[in-house]
Formats: sequence, structure tokens, C-alpha cells
Amino acid sequence: MATVLECSRSAGPAEETAQAGRAVVHKAFTLLEAWQRRDEILGVSELARRTGLPKSTSHRLLGILEAAGVVERVTGGHRLGDRLHGFSAVLSADSPPALREVSLPFLQDLYELSHETIHLATLDGVDVYCVEKLYGHRRSPLASRAGGWLPAHSTALGKVLLAYADPATQRRALAGPLREYTAATLTQPLRLAGELRATRLRGLAFDSQETHPDVTCVAAPVLDPRGRAVAAISISGVSRRFDPTSVVDSLRRTARAASVAFAGVRGDLRAA
Repeated sequence: MATVLECSRSAGPAEETAQAGRAVVHKAFTLLEAWQRRDEILGVSELARRTGLPKSTSHRLLGILEAAGVVERVTGGHRLGDRLHGFSAVLSADSPPALREVSLPFLQDLYELSHETIHLATLDGVDVYCVEKLYGHRRSPLASRAGGWLPAHSTALGKVLLAYADPATQRRALAGPLREYTAATLTQPLRLAGELRATRLRGLAFDSQETHPDVTCVAAPVLDPRGRAVAAISISGVSRRFDPTSVVDSLRRTARAASVAFAGVRGDLRAA
């Protein structure tokens, strides 16, 4: 009996330690959920206000998350870090099955025609998830990678995907704040809403030095049979040498061909 009681007493501190650990994890997730956008920058005071956690607790948790690479310190506060993006790529990047495999030959053809940087992307929430990137020696100075994210409101990819998105997603994207990357970035929600309407009418979106001061870009949607954008394809290049209007026809043809091919594959998968 004494042995049983001793074991029971010794389990107390261990259980308390486990409970404390669970509490820390819960508070850390509460802190991470305060971010509404991946590029949003939040200070300790704002994080405490959004979460209801004390500022001292928020500050301590930020230190832990920063050391783990989950958040990163920037001017004005903290934003979500690349390590968290990597987990999100596994958990929430909703690239339709076979999208990359079906689209890749069309992307390669488009690269051979333009010799500029080609992206294939989907909408992940109100951000752009890069499914594939093709480039050669004339690399774009815009930092991007397959498996990474780009802002939606300032990129041609994002604008064309938002233009075809459902109203709820558009409202979330327009709710802002819209980060200014260059002097040309659209940061006014009403102006961006007008740009999305124009994008839907012409079936193309442009990024005129809005994300990087030296980069221009044009994008077109990959549509399903119902006219919904399942992805977008873009061509981007250095502004001083690349005129996006010169590749519009090729981009339109490629996006239409990819749409038809993807719809066929999805039909085969459903039939199987």
C-alpha cells in the first residue's frame, strides 16, 4: 500500500508539468491565431488586445515562437515565419489533384516562347500559393519559390485569382490592411475592387511594378467547366526589358489549353 501511495504522490508534479505544458501550447496557438494575414505585422500590444492574453505572456510566447522560427521579428513588430509556412504547405495548400502534372507541359511551352519566369499558383485563403516556378538565366528579382507564398493584392496571380473568387473571399481580401510593397501598390480597397472587376472582364491581370519596383507581370486563370479559377499562370520579367502585352496572346492560349486538359483529367478521375 505504501508503494502505491508513493507512486500516486510522485505522479502529482509530473501531471502538473504536463498541464503547464498544455497551457503553454494552447496560449501559443491562441497567439498565432491572432494573425489574419501571412504578411500582417503585429506588435505585442495588438496581439494582447486580440487574444486577451497579458502583454507579459504575449511577449514571452513571442520569444519562444521566434526562437523556433515560427514567427519573425521585423520593423514594427512580428509576422508569421517561414517555418510555419512550411507546415501550412503540407496542411492547407489546396492544390487540386494532378494540377501540377497536367499544367507542367504547358508551363514549359510558355517558358520556351518567352524565356521569362513562369508561375503556376492557387489561392490559399487570401494569399497566393506557388505550385510551380520555371525560370532560366534571366531570373526575376522578385523573391518567389515553389511551395512559397506571394501577396494577392499586389501580384497579377493574386488579382486574377481574387477576381474569380467567391464574394466572401473577395471581402476578406479587401478588408485589409493592404500592405504597400512599392509606390505603385494598390493599397486602397476601392481601387483594388475596381481592378478586380476589370480583371474579370478582360480575363487577365497585371502587376505593374506593384510587388517589386523592377518587375512587371501578367497572369491568366485556369478555369474549370463552371468558369471558376482553379489556378493561375503568370509570366513575369524585369520591367526594362519585358513588355507583358507582348505575351498576352500566348498566355491566353496556354491558360485555355491547360483549362481543357485539367478538366479532362478531373473527368477521368471522377469516372474511375
